[in-house]
Amino acid sequence: MLNANPIFIQVINVDVVAVIVARGGSKRIPNKNILPINGISLLERKIDTLKQCSSISRVIVGSEDATILELAKARGAEVVKRPDYYCDEAQASANDMIGNMCSLISADVVVWAHCTNPLVSVDTYESAVNAFFEAEQEGYDSLLSVYELKEHLWDSNFQVLNYDPYAERHTLASELEPLYAQDGAIFIQRHNNMLKNSYFFGAKPKHFIMPVEEVFDINFPVEFKIAEILLSQCEGDR
Repeated sequence: MLNANPIFIQVINVDVVAVIVARGGSKRIPNKNILPINGISLLERKIDTLKQCSSISRVIVGSEDATILELAKARGAEVVKRPDYYCDEAQASANDMIGNMCSLISADVVVWAHCTNPLVSVDTYESAVNAFFEAEQEGYDSLLSVYELKEHLWDSNFQVLNYDPYAERHTLASELEPLYAQDGAIFIQRHNNMLKNSYFFGAKPKHFIMPVEEVFDINFPVEFKIAEILLSQCEGDR
């Protein structure tokens, strides 16, 4: 199911716009979007990656923070000033934020990306965009990235979810039926649909399986440190 060796569809005159929302405040990691990792901030890294994608027409960064907007513009992205209300998680829901951001831009197709997934490659974004257009021909209305999960799982009441621990033979993790979790890295949808439903994906999404080595999301300080190590190993010290 992994998106290997895709046959790329030639899409002409379609405005595919990558959207990055990056607010100035972050409770768990202050200013995380502009903190440098191996010399380059998360925001700059994401802009650089998306601008290298031939299938993406433009990159737009939306923020309430002047420093973020200036940094994004200097890196070659278009910028949109977002109202403070929609950048405050205590006031506005994710749905409110998505609807507002979509109302501030024009596009045919939106590729929603997050700075906090720094390991996603150009090739993976290209494959995801191509997979979206292929999926549209099959009746899907959107695409979201997921990763395969093969673990022995228990629910919130500590009831076994996906294996029998009392079976005569223990089920190895590799033998479990795969489950899939959203990684938050890539969401693709027609702009008019995203504006209408105010959500990352539509009623019939295509699931795009991420390469395991690119599945990483930064939410806590320890994850930021791990990302520094991983990227330093990949890139060498700057």
